Amino acid sequence: MLANYLSLRYFLEIASLLHFSRAAEKLHISQPGLSKQITVLEKELGVKLLNRSTRNVTLTAEGEYLYKTLSPSFENIEKTILELTQAGAVPQTTIRIAAVPSAASSIVPYLIKRLKERHPAMEFFIKETTSVQAIELVQKNEYHLAFVRTPIDLKQTIQRPLNWIEFPEHPLQAVLSSGHPLAGEDEIDLYDLKNETFLHYDPKHSPSLYYLLERACLSAGFIPKTIGAGPEILTIANLISNGIGITLMPADMLELLNSYEIKAVGLKNLSLFSSISVVWNDIDVPVITEDACRSCGSMDVNHVDDAQRPKNGVSDDCECFIFHWFRGYHDWRSMDAREPLGR
Repeated sequence: MLANYLSLRYFLEIASLLHFSRAAEKLHISQPGLSKQITVLEKELGVKLLNRSTRNVTLTAEGEYLYKTLSPSFENIEKTILELTQAGAVPQTTIRIAAVPSAASSIVPYLIKRLKERHPAMEFFIKETTSVQAIELVQKNEYHLAFVRTPIDLKQTIQRPLNWIEFPEHPLQAVLSSGHPLAGEDEIDLYDLKNETFLHYDPKHSPSLYYLLERACLSAGFIPKTIGAGPEILTIANLISNGIGITLMPADMLELLNSYEIKAVGLKNLSLFSSISVVWNDIDVPVITEDACRSCGSMDVNHVDDAQRPKNGVSDDCECFIFHWFRGYHDWRSMDAREPLGR
């Protein structure tokens, strides 16, 4: 095949504009030089591509066929070359996402749908994991995005070069079996559950949820008695539906458990909230990852920056003090001498 890329590119521009002067101007070539290139191309192909007159230019049947066939291919070629030259490396074709189960089942599918509309050839890999591991995977550049339960100590956990966007908060609710005496109530006082046994969260892998449950119970005036800790969300739902323990859970997690025999009940006089945040490495962000971050930013979210803002009813300084006090409290709760508390 003697026809080269440049001569075919010239032909496509003329076929698109059907005007030699405008095509020459757009291609930064003289009109006589452009006309010569097309003549050489027609000679090489052995067919006439254009009907030329002093007034207009039209495509022959062969020219129209060549134009319609080559146009999509050339668009992909030029897009690929542009991405390669802009990135200075192989362009991103796969996005790797680490997410907690609640985000993997709600936010991530919506994000993937939007990305596939703009990047049809994109492939994706989703790993359901804990918030702690998801952040570590992004820190190590093994994954592009982490959807995590927003950390209590946000500024200490997610530091530069990591960046984040926080999604809307959801209230903490009591999760009871459908046969529980208080399951028919719309709202309850958490203190009424002081004698119940709680299914807790792992403080190492789910520190935000662990903190919220403990803080809620302490605010209500009691230390929760724990029957078990660390199971996955579906295991928790199965245990509770079988009358084994209760727990506290953000409303967005409960949305995944509609098919279970459990009941979510609001908490009176207690305003504790939890949210999902997306985290990424802000250095040399690949094209698809950058697009994903923009998409997350348009999903009716609260963008968290370095400015102080109230969270769960307290300022960041107060929240930081509570968190460090709570770490000491957790160490106290973990001592062997305190095992009768249910740990």
